[in-house]
Amino acid sequence: MRDYYVHFSYYSEEWGNFDDISYPVTAETSFEAREKAWLICDQDSDTLFRKNIRQFAVTWKPNLLDAGDYFYSHAADIKQALGRLMNVAIPNDRIANNERQHQLDTERCSHLSALYTLDDVAKDLYADKGILPPSVHEELHYAEKLYEHLDYGEKAEALWERIDRARKWDRGAVYSIRDLFKDGYTTLCGEAVFFNELFGRNGIYPVHNNLDEHDYMYISRWNNRMKIDSLKRLPLLKETDIIPNSAGNMSYDYQTLLLDRSNFADDRFQAPENMLWEPTDPTENGEVTKDGIFTVRNIITDEHISTQRNFFFGVLRPDIAATFDFDSLKNEYALAYGENGIKDRLADDFSYDVGLDDDEDELEL
Repeated sequence: MRDYYVHFSYYSEEWGNFDDISYPVTAETSFEAREKAWLICDQDSDTLFRKNIRQFAVTWKPNLLDAGDYFYSHAADIKQALGRLMNVAIPNDRIANNERQHQLDTERCSHLSALYTLDDVAKDLYADKGILPPSVHEELHYAEKLYEHLDYGEKAEALWERIDRARKWDRGAVYSIRDLFKDGYTTLCGEAVFFNELFGRNGIYPVHNNLDEHDYMYISRWNNRMKIDSLKRLPLLKETDIIPNSAGNMSYDYQTLLLDRSNFADDRFQAPENMLWEPTDPTENGEVTKDGIFTVRNIITDEHISTQRNFFFGVLRPDIAATFDFDSLKNEYALAYGENGIKDRLADDFSYDVGLDDDEDELEL
């Protein structure tokens, strides 16, 4: 038994970026450590706040008297650095809209070069003593399990031949085995054979090294969330920001109205982007129907509701309104929620007719 560290990456819903964590595991082999680590990860209470959890490396302190273990451990350290780069550093750089792509690509190439240099050194020193290529030492173990999964058919034999050549240090076979576990597929007997469904905690290979295009939805989500957060940083307008006595003594024609949000239990109306509205058809002093019920449009979200005059504090002061770039706010909102954002935000049970009693006429929108 020995101590291993199994490394996981994840997307933090709390902080909106990717991070990593390692768990100490006592096991007979690195392969057993990978399986045990999932159980430890599940017991971590913080896992509830993490998404897209993936295991990307296992590392350990080598036995310096065992040349094979030394090289395999060193390769594992390089893979851990490479895995963190691909699963944490690069996606976080995209989230922050940084322009370090060339730098990160250079760093990635440096790790790969170090991995293949390690192969070359190990081959020169110990290939004749049975040591496997360190860069695919773990992959060869799992490739044998994939071979068994293919039920020993023609494609299984083709895979086994490739495994055997990689064990004998054939460079092309080594690269092919590595790419199989990086991409999730390979070509056997002239056909692409996919193994993606066998990669993951419950599969043959309990790790998936790099984020794929589907995983980048987390980056898109955080970029959108940042836009929403900027909307939420709008100043919280209050009753003192309206023209005095405008609620009952002033026409609402073509005015910017400040919503009295205390009248709304719905959390959506507590958000700053829902404060400012304007009448859509300001006839008869802003009243479209009887009893003071009229239609208003949200200046930022473009939502429409039917409501009453007394649900507004009144008309926003011109000097306050002048501080808002409404076009930019609308564009920001549209980018954050997408073309159908307003529809998506409206719950099925949300009434377009806000604040109306059951016996009052509702307005067709």
